[in-house]
Amino acid sequence: MKITKYVHSCLLVEEQGKAALIDPGNYTFQSKALDVRYIEKLDFVLITHEHQDHLDVPFLRTILAQFPNVEIISNPSVVLLLEQQGVKASSRGNKDVSIAEASHERLPFSSPPQNILFHVFSRLTHPGDSFAFFETREVLALPVQAPWGSTTQAVEKALQLRPRVVIPIHDWHWRDEARKTMYERLAAYFKEHGIEFRGLETGNTLELE
Repeated sequence: MKITKYVHSCLLVEEQGKAALIDPGNYTFQSKALDVRYIEKLDFVLITHEHQDHLDVPFLRTILAQFPNVEIISNPSVVLLLEQQGVKASSRGNKDVSIAEASHERLPFSSPPQNILFHVFSRLTHPGDSFAFFETREVLALPVQAPWGSTTQAVEKALQLRPRVVIPIHDWHWRDEARKTMYERLAAYFKEHGIEFRGLETGNTLELE
């Protein structure tokens, strides 16, 4: 399995000739972190919820221009939103992508939207903006910082579920110096508990057997 991070919560996951892009949001699009012309193959676009840092419609249209037959999977709220934009999507999983309910954490300024969790290729779990889940695959994409949550909550969730590998997501709000320092501290702490923490920088790829 290959996992490449493209800012914040956007991951490209490749396994056995298939590829899934998770949460292509506006931070990724505006920073030009991912040029989809250099993706050789894309089978799925997976969207956990409708917030712009996880779903950017102009970015999605750019992806569709390159991969018109890609399968878009999300929750019913996002499916309806995209249908109103003339974009076809589904709320059904398949043998490569399974879906579970994972409620969005409470927000200080608005009501939370519908959020779902993805298990991708039976190896990676991406919960979007949620700590309300109770199982993970061997690799957990862990939201480590947010207006709706804390790094302490994130660490406690990982220790509860004990994945083999943790990849940090949802960390755009940290300036680079703080993010790198936190990555180092998290890596050392998780190592003490037998969990591998891999602080991927934008464009870096983690390869797992």
